[in-house]
Amino acid sequence: MRRSPKEEAERWWRQALHDYEDAQFCFQGKRYHLTCFLAQQSAERALKAFLYSRGISGHLGGSRPFGGGAG
Repeated sequence: MRRSPKEEAERWWRQALHDYEDAQFCFQGKRYHLTCFLAQQSAERALKAFLYSRGISGHLGGSRPFGGGAG
């Protein structure tokens, strides 16, 4: 069964918050390379949450997001 856009938005938002918390933990441990990776993941997941919350649920991933690209 598919989740509603609202449920998907909430799921992605929770994961974004967890990634952000993990990034803060790594920063405190001076693990800067991992901090950057987790912060980037958090930002991407927060953006996905925002898009789902606005009803934009096209192809959210891969190399050609939202069906864009040549073709």
